[in-house]
Amino acid sequence: MQKFFIMLIISFGTITGHAQELIIVSFQEFEKVLSTAPEKPKLINFWATWCKPCVEELPYFSAVQQLNDHNLEFVFVSLDFMSQTSKVKELIQKLSLTGTLIQLNATGGDWIDAFDKNWSGAIPYTVLLLPNGEKREHYDAFNNLDDLKLFIDKNLIN
Repeated sequence: MQKFFIMLIISFGTITGHAQELIIVSFQEFEKVLSTAPEKPKLINFWATWCKPCVEELPYFSAVQQLNDHNLEFVFVSLDFMSQTSKVKELIQKLSLTGTLIQLNATGGDWIDAFDKNWSGAIPYTVLLLPNGEKREHYDAFNNLDDLKLFIDKNLIN
């Protein structure tokens, strides 16, 4: 288990241009990694393959990844059921998503309030974690690439 947790931490800090493995974690494992202050801004997107607005906005994240004007870390968190793991992997590959690719293995909704008491649990949901510990939330889908870029730009201005 400790070896797995170390690999999870390493994968959070590693972003390459190559396809990466999808990791399946519990909310407790996910929360422990997020509790460490990021060295650079971390953009976290919660999504699912069955969520049409989620799937529609994922290409915007892929485009922002290619630009990466702000040296962001990208974390994609699928909320699909474990039975849908193959669909999650297919979509990740199709969109060439990179960064930390997670499928959250959490039943019930108790973890939602633990992560963000203002979040209803509706997806898509995006969070920008700043190096100073601040958190900026976006509770609905981005309409286009410019909307996503504006969210990032306005929240990274010092």
